[in-house]
Amino acid sequence: MTRSSCRRFEGEWIAVEVRLSAASDSIDAAAASLRRAVDSIDTAGAGAPAALVVVTPTGYAYTRPDGVSVVPISLLGP
Repeated sequence: MTRSSCRRFEGEWIAVEVRLSAASDSIDAAAASLRRAVDSIDTAGAGAPAALVVVTPTGYAYTRPDGVSVVPISLLGP
């Protein structure tokens, strides 16, 4: 598991967690981990993240009911 964040010039940022498994329990754990990480950040200065994203090795892209986007790594590049 790798957790990271990306920031745009306009100040928007997203939180990203990369998982080596596309299993639903792994995605659930990643989503919970992202929520905990964001909750620990003082968003008064940085603002809330524009998105929470879990990157998986395979599968389909979708947005979970809790708002976390799940994206296979193949959609991030050629």
